[in-house]
Amino acid sequence: MNNLTALIIDDESLARFTLRNKLADFHEIEIIGEASSLKEAKEKIKVLNPGLLFLDIQLPDGSGFDLFNLIEYNGKVIFVTAYDEYALRAFEINAIDYLLKPVSAKRLKTAIEKLGESLNASLTRIVKLKYDDRLMVQHKKSVNFIKISQITHVTASAEYSYVHTKDGRELITSKSLNEWEIRLPDENFCRIHRATIINFDYIVKIDHNITGTAEVILQGSPESFMISRNYYKKLKQRYSL
Repeated sequence: MNNLTALIIDDESLARFTLRNKLADFHEIEIIGEASSLKEAKEKIKVLNPGLLFLDIQLPDGSGFDLFNLIEYNGKVIFVTAYDEYALRAFEINAIDYLLKPVSAKRLKTAIEKLGESLNASLTRIVKLKYDDRLMVQHKKSVNFIKISQITHVTASAEYSYVHTKDGRELITSKSLNEWEIRLPDENFCRIHRATIINFDYIVKIDHNITGTAEVILQGSPESFMISRNYYKKLKQRYSL
């Protein structure tokens, strides 16, 4: 793994100091800054553009999850927290790992190894798909062939992603949402959240909220999907919504 810049986000100075000291053993990680709140984290991410965040859940001005509604961030995330009840939600936004305080050297080493595997996988040559392509997806004990044009949306869950089709199928794959975002044709698919990619052809309507976020309703889907503030801005700029 090549050197990766990182930002530590935690409201406790002792926790930041302890983690920084433990990370000193991992020369591939370069700590370039610290932040003690969402506001400070947002500013430093814009300026420093770190490739990795060590992110606490409980911050004085909100949840660590709220950060991704405040700023567009496409780097890697490792949660470091004293609370274990948010683990599932953390993996739903493609977090590399979820470390409980106090973080042991062994668990930190495992997280850094997962990070390296994720980065190496990202470097693998990825072939861009066309809208009329067929894709083979192995689901449980069967092999499914689906047309890219039949995919309504793709969602992330833990270390997997789910491909949803217009006929109601939900197929689990080991591909990350980042890989799907790269492979799916840009003119038809767009990421609206760290955990969701949608197909524009299946949009029924988009409802804008006064908070700057929006909700999208897809054909055949019983639930609506939240478009985060930053992804909504990106959508409006790109597609003049």
